[in-house]
Amino acid sequence: MKQSVQRYSVKIPKHDIIDKKVYYTISVYNLEGGQPKEIKKRYSELESMHQKILEWIHIFKIKIPMINFPKKKFLFHTNQSEESIIKRRGELQQYLNEILSCPELHCLGVIEEMLPKDPKISTQKQNDQPIDRRWQEIQQLKESYLAKHGDSIFSLPQKKIELQNKQQYIFKFEDHIIFDDSALYTIQVTDTITNKSWKFTQRFQDLRDYHRQLKSIHLDFPLPNFPEKKLVNISDATDLRERKSQLQDYLNRIFGYQTIVESDIMVFFIAKSQLDGNEIGCRSKGTSQTTLENSSIKSKSQTTIEQYDDDHKQPRKITC
Repeated sequence: MKQSVQRYSVKIPKHDIIDKKVYYTISVYNLEGGQPKEIKKRYSELESMHQKILEWIHIFKIKIPMINFPKKKFLFHTNQSEESIIKRRGELQQYLNEILSCPELHCLGVIEEMLPKDPKISTQKQNDQPIDRRWQEIQQLKESYLAKHGDSIFSLPQKKIELQNKQQYIFKFEDHIIFDDSALYTIQVTDTITNKSWKFTQRFQDLRDYHRQLKSIHLDFPLPNFPEKKLVNISDATDLRERKSQLQDYLNRIFGYQTIVESDIMVFFIAKSQLDGNEIGCRSKGTSQTTLENSSIKSKSQTTIEQYDDDHKQPRKITC
């Protein structure tokens, strides 16, 4: 059963230039009333958001009209001309209005954070319990997609009765590269039940976004702390080695809690890591192989992530 469609309007009335970088002021209005929500985004952040939308559409087979993101300027930078910046504002405003005209995308975290509060719901109620804009159809698409690949390609979290006291997923951080002012880590994950191993890459901010999603789940225990954000010298191998150790410890700790493993957030994390990664070694073909029936995929959907990119420059210090 579909929920009522909530309509929004976007305006980009101004911009600021800070350290030669353009920040667009984006105002999102709920057409049913209430206060607009104002955020500041750079072009690169919106471009990254667009890539996440494309992933969401591809993974869940969502059928919406083609939406094109404003192209980059290759001959000169947009911030070199006030006229070009104003033109870019109009292009981004049109793009965002097209995106928000598709209610199927409102449940994606990077979109959801842009939306103003619902005027029909009291402020206290919204603070006490986050609004769930996720559509049942999206959850069904997800279940169908993972079920299709479950027993032949995907490793999925199994229920506790199957695991006994064994931790299903073990993570090991290996190499890294510096890209877009951030460290991109190569992570090996092993499913100790199926003996399947694969490698995938993640940024610090990608993992941090999963952690933020986990904080919305009601847990009977304190959620392990996520490593603090800091600046790291590119040439300092010790700093990066320490960061990898912290992130590796964090993932292995949270995957030691079955409640977290069975959450849709982590089911999505495991599934997507296989879609994006490369399998290594072999997995068992016995009865322990995971299918949708013995996984935790039927829990309520909370499956969004977000990432932020910066300019294609390599400073002396990076965020990781």
